[in-house]
Amino acid sequence: MTTLKPIDGYLVNPKKVEQVVSPAYDALTPAQRHVFATTHPENYLNVMRSREEFPEHERPTLEQLLASNYQRLQSMISDGDFVRQQQLCYFIYRLAVDDHVQTGLVAEIPIAEYLAGQVKKHEHTQAFKEDDLTAYQRVVRASSSPICLTYQAREDIDELLSEMTESAPLIDFVADDGARQSVWAISEPASCERLEAAFADLPVSYLTDGHHRAASAERFLELEREDNPNHTGDELYNNLLVAFFPSNQLRILEYNRCVNGTNGHTVSELLREISDNFDVEALTVTTAAEAAPRSRGEFAMYFSENWYRLSVRDQHVPSDLVDGLDVSVLQSQLLAPILGIVDPRTDPRMGYLSGAFNLDQLQSHCRDNDEIGFAVFPTSIEDLMAVADAERVMPPKSTWFDPKLRSGIFLLLR
Repeated sequence: MTTLKPIDGYLVNPKKVEQVVSPAYDALTPAQRHVFATTHPENYLNVMRSREEFPEHERPTLEQLLASNYQRLQSMISDGDFVRQQQLCYFIYRLAVDDHVQTGLVAEIPIAEYLAGQVKKHEHTQAFKEDDLTAYQRVVRASSSPICLTYQAREDIDELLSEMTESAPLIDFVADDGARQSVWAISEPASCERLEAAFADLPVSYLTDGHHRAASAERFLELEREDNPNHTGDELYNNLLVAFFPSNQLRILEYNRCVNGTNGHTVSELLREISDNFDVEALTVTTAAEAAPRSRGEFAMYFSENWYRLSVRDQHVPSDLVDGLDVSVLQSQLLAPILGIVDPRTDPRMGYLSGAFNLDQLQSHCRDNDEIGFAVFPTSIEDLMAVADAERVMPPKSTWFDPKLRSGIFLLLR
């Protein structure tokens, strides 16, 4: 059972949406976020600054930074950048780019459901990131980046959300990446009850984006409860801000790999070793996009200014759920034994480019940095859910969900 809770908070001022709503956080490097925040002081990104963004000689202490984030948030509220909703409500959130459309529900759910395993995970988290996010919550006390959840698509929920979006949206704008973002507020009691009843029938949901935010929310709850002798369980810190999207509407893009160096191999030696486990085909392409993998088990390699198609032979694909994923096969059959990338999490020779970057950009990056590029076929949402159901974890950088949810649209104070 999934328990929805209506939101008691703010929505971005429709007159200021283009100035306030932040760019996709993970699509920018720390240095790019620093430049953007500095040149766009009215943007919500200034409420989410991190120490890694600043040049080392300008880096504030964590305490200074969090105080600055808090003060910037208070100023934005005072300046009318956000509009307080007069009633508890749910929000319907639609993202559309090119021919892709996904419509979901923004709500709160009890952290207790996350702790009970009703929200299923598929990634490990890093303690230092949890530390930073928990410290942020303790000082800034704001939630504006919904944790993205998915569920097995249901026609009745699709129809309900479609019915509730027949009117004009409160927020409707095209973001910098071309994604149209639209928001409707649902506050009428009977409509809220219909939403709550429909989602109550969902036995589980699956985390897609936001593993660190969910884990830090758990730690935030524990600390707040310890500090509150009158804790009842009804406080806002007991909840998670989430966005539910049906599984058949999510779009997963590839997460490509870049490796610095050949581990001592010449071109011919590298191709010969790869051919032990893969069928190797040299490609003649006009554009890099023509080299993109066409199906599971197929990879594209850019090396020494040439593209190659690598097709793993069936006998080299493990039957194990996680080990049989394409990103796992590439690691176990090529990156580790041939290029010496034993731990892709920590090896400094290993890099990643998300699906936000096309293959032309991957090619340019590898050419400019003298690296080998590997393009993979996107992981499926079915694989993600199967891994989560089995209480397993996927390799790092297995999925890139697109389009990205934005910060600075919804705002809850804790």
